Amino acid sequence: MKVVIIKKAVMIVIVIALILTICFLNRDTKTLSDQVEPKKIAIIIDDFGNNGEGTDDMLKIKEHLTVAVMPNSPYSINDAERAHKKGFEVIVHLPMEPIRGKKSWLPPDSITSDLSLEEVLKRTRAAFDQIPYAVGFNNHMGSKISTNRDMMYVILKEAKKRDFFVLDSRTVVGSVIDEVSQDIGINHYDRDMFIDSKSEYEVYKQVLKLAEISEEKGYAIGIGHVGPAGGKITARGIEDALPELKKRNIELVYVSQIKQGS
Repeated sequence: MKVVIIKKAVMIVIVIALILTICFLNRDTKTLSDQVEPKKIAIIIDDFGNNGEGTDDMLKIKEHLTVAVMPNSPYSINDAERAHKKGFEVIVHLPMEPIRGKKSWLPPDSITSDLSLEEVLKRTRAAFDQIPYAVGFNNHMGSKISTNRDMMYVILKEAKKRDFFVLDSRTVVGSVIDEVSQDIGINHYDRDMFIDSKSEYEVYKQVLKLAEISEEKGYAIGIGHVGPAGGKITARGIEDALPELKKRNIELVYVSQIKQGS
């Protein structure tokens, strides 16, 4: 009888020890996970300002996105105000002349290569003034202007006066935006990839590629669009990727929240 009681007591002790061990290990795992700094992704959505297809879908995403609003467009102010009210970061999507393409594709008062530096400054100020709540800017098209050192000095000096950051959309290999930004001391970022595609699943995969980049260097920056280049498809692809980002301890942040080199 005593032997049976002792055996039962030993079994109870063993079971309790196992339970305590499992609880301890789970607590340690959770604590370790909580201590790991999440990698960061910033996604910019270009071409707001025209009430383009997918605008409402983007504004329904309950995450930190940065909205780039085109000046001199029918819904510029309205889209900027709506985005800000929804909690998104707002920047100016400054239209600049491309190497290939027609000037007619640009909205009125864009930055073009035939302008004097005085006119470049005037148009830049007007564009920056027009978009409420803006904290930075990126280039719309602009492969021709972003290689023009003199014009970029004018644009970036004005941006610095306003405490803006600049995001180089990287529409051309020879862009001088980073170099000029360093010269004048303005915060600057580079796009890692565009995420738009023809299918929701392809956008989802593009966002996961951004995740891989962030896991390598600590952060990654992607650009999508409203309108025909992206719209509803891009919005749905981003939404689809959110659970996977959370699983991988990757946080969606505003561009301004990224610390380069982190």
